[in-house]
Amino acid sequence: MSKVVLITGSSRRRAGFHLAKYLLDAQYCVVLHGKNNSELGEQLAKELGENAHFLAADVTSEEQVESLVTQVVERFGRIDGLVTLASVWNSTPLTELTASDLQRQWMVNALGTILCAQKVGLQMARQETGGSIVTVGDWAVDRPYPEYLAYFLSKGGLESATKALAVELAQLNSNIRINCIHPGNILFPDDLSEQKRQEIESVTPTHWVNDPLAFCQAVSFFLENRMATGTSIKLDSGRSLV
Repeated sequence: MSKVVLITGSSRRRAGFHLAKYLLDAQYCVVLHGKNNSELGEQLAKELGENAHFLAADVTSEEQVESLVTQVVERFGRIDGLVTLASVWNSTPLTELTASDLQRQWMVNALGTILCAQKVGLQMARQETGGSIVTVGDWAVDRPYPEYLAYFLSKGGLESATKALAVELAQLNSNIRINCIHPGNILFPDDLSEQKRQEIESVTPTHWVNDPLAFCQAVSFFLENRMATGTSIKLDSGRSLV
């Protein structure tokens, strides 16, 4: 039977959708997820075929995350993988930053990631085969740029949380692994100007950008590699080095 992977934050034609297509081609079953784009999420799942399914949930709600996990298990019998792409990325100048701005991004990017990893991890603990979780950080947590303090605060702790979860989940079931990917410009926003695209490419050492396949391959590695846990990688084509 095909392995089942839940991809949070995958209700648009962004990285999660590319990952879903990649995993389906590799004979996985995939569960797309979103909060506010249910109609599009349903459409994308239908487009992807019978081995794709869409579920809606607020990742900041413990009850809704528990329900999400329950629904996946009821439909497929288990969860073999989780990829936490659900996130908020909003710019706010420091002079305008409020407690509400900080809280909103922390709730989705940090709390939402941990809740999903916790609830899915506990389900994996009940499965003899365990499972693999991939959290998603950001290449720039060590080189933050202006006006994104709330975002970097929320993403900055994910690597440490991944390590802590790796230890605790392995104690519950030695077949559970969790790792973190810090992506760079794996997929440009649709509205990014050609000039900005060229600027980003020019400051990237290998000049290799806008490639969601690289992210998909990294996720696949972590889903399948039995010895990788509690670790992280940067997929930024060396941009964090300069």
